[in-house]
Amino acid sequence: MQGGGEVSMTDSLKVHLYCLCWNDARMLPFFFRHYDQFVDRYFIFDNGSTDNSLSLLQQHGRVEISHFDVTGDSFVDEERRLGDTIWKGSTADWVIVTDIDEHTYHPDLPDYLRRCRQKGVTAIQSIGYEMVADSFPTGTRPLVDLVTVGARSIGHDRLCIFNPRAITETKFTPGRHRAFPEGRVVWPEYPEVLLLHFKQMGPEYPIIRSAELRQGLKSRDLEKGWGMHYSWSGSQIRRNWQKMKAMSGPVPGLGTLKHIQPADYALQERLLQNSGLIDPVWYVKEYPDINPVELNPMLHFCIHGWREGRRPNFYFDPVWYRQNYPALSAPGQNPLFDYITRGEEADAWPSPHFNTPWYRKTYGLSSSESPLRHYLSKRTLQKLSPLPEFDVAKYCADHPEITRDGQDPFEHYHRQLQHA
Repeated sequence: MQGGGEVSMTDSLKVHLYCLCWNDARMLPFFFRHYDQFVDRYFIFDNGSTDNSLSLLQQHGRVEISHFDVTGDSFVDEERRLGDTIWKGSTADWVIVTDIDEHTYHPDLPDYLRRCRQKGVTAIQSIGYEMVADSFPTGTRPLVDLVTVGARSIGHDRLCIFNPRAITETKFTPGRHRAFPEGRVVWPEYPEVLLLHFKQMGPEYPIIRSAELRQGLKSRDLEKGWGMHYSWSGSQIRRNWQKMKAMSGPVPGLGTLKHIQPADYALQERLLQNSGLIDPVWYVKEYPDINPVELNPMLHFCIHGWREGRRPNFYFDPVWYRQNYPALSAPGQNPLFDYITRGEEADAWPSPHFNTPWYRKTYGLSSSESPLRHYLSKRTLQKLSPLPEFDVAKYCADHPEITRDGQDPFEHYHRQLQHA
C-alpha cells in the first residue's frame, strides 16, 4: 500500500474518491493499484468488515475511514442516501463516487479531467461494462490489464465523476444506476470514461460476495426487490456468469482494443442513436416489458434489443436482414449498424416492408440520404409509401381514422391484415 498524506496526484487537480466497503479484501489491492494513480484522498465508509479489509485500509496513507450502520429498514436506500451526501463539503476539483469492485477508466484521466474543466464540464457519465473472467485474477498487474473482456452494461452508465463545487445534489436512484443531478450541470458532448464492474470474476467470487451481501438486506429491500440478485442460489449465479461470459467480448480501450481512442468507445452507439432509425415511442409500445423510466429505449436496443431479435422500428427486422444480406452483415455486430454503414448504400431492404431503391428513386433522394430515415420522419404526413404496390392515398381515404390519429398508414394496413 502507498502511504503519505494528501498531495495532488494530478498536477493542480485534486481528486477525492468516496465509496462504501464491506469485506472485500481480495479486491482492495487492485482497487488501490488502479486509483492511486490519480486519487489524492479516499473516504471509505465501512459497514463492519470482518475480514482483512480494515487492516488494508488503515495501512494506506491516503484513506480516511468512517463507519456506518443501517438503522432503517433498507440497506439499499441507506447506500443511496450516503451516495447523495458523503461527498458534500469536498474541497476537491472532482469527486468519484464508486464501489470497491468498480474501476473508473480512461487511459489518461487527469488530462481528460483538465480538458473537461477547461470546457466547463461539471458532470461525467460512464460507459458501463460487466467484466468477465474465468477465475479471480492474481498477481500485481493492474486489473484492467488482467481482465479485458466484458459485456456492455446499461446499469453501469452512471454519474461517476463530478465537480462538487458545481453540483449541489446528485439524486441517485437505488443502486446508483441513475442520477438526476442539480446545480450547474454540464455534461461532455459524448462519454469517454469507462466504468468497469469486476464482479463476474469466475462464478465462485460472486457466489461468495452474494452470500455476504444478502446478510445486509432489510425488510424494505426484500419488499421492493432491491438487491434480490444477492439471494440467488449458487446455480443461478453460475448460470448468470455463463450468460455474461457468452455475451462478453473485447472492451474498447483494453487488451486487443487498446488502440481504440476514448472518443470512439461508444461511437457505434452514438451513430445508432443519432441515425433516426430507432423509434423509442414505437419500441416501448411494441415491447411493453421495457420501462422507459428505468431504461433508455434507444440504448436498450443498441445493447440488448438487437441480440434478442427486437426491431428498432416497424420497418427494420434484424433477423430478416441478416438472413437476406449475409455479405453485408458482420458476425456479432448490430445488424442496424451494418444496414446504416453498408446496407443502404447497397440498396438493401431493411425488411419485406420497405423497398429501399424504389423509395430513393421515387422520392428523389440523393445517394447520401437515408430512405428509411426519410420515410420514418414523414410517414404520418400520409403522402409517402414504403412499397410501390401500396396506394397510400386510397388507403387513407378508406380509413379516415388514420388521419385523425396521425398513424402510419402502411403499419396500420399491415396490422389490419394480421388481425383479419
